[in-house]
Amino acid sequence: MTLLDMGKDNQIVFYVITGSTIKRFFLLDLIVGTGIYFSVKFISSSVLIASIGSFIGTEGIKKAPKYLKKMQWN
Repeated sequence: MTLLDMGKDNQIVFYVITGSTIKRFFLLDLIVGTGIYFSVKFISSSVLIASIGSFIGTEGIKKAPKYLKKMQWN
């Protein structure tokens, strides 16, 4: 496809990332994930187990509010 072949189908897509999303990423994934990683690494002395534990820990923290909301009694 050349530049001349591109007609009216050209689209520009803008993604908006809010400040709260960036703040949540830094707080949860970087700070909490690093803390979990070093805690598990200190306990197990294994980089692989620490990496897996950090991933599972941060994902668990992200999904915990949805799970806890389902468990509440109405």
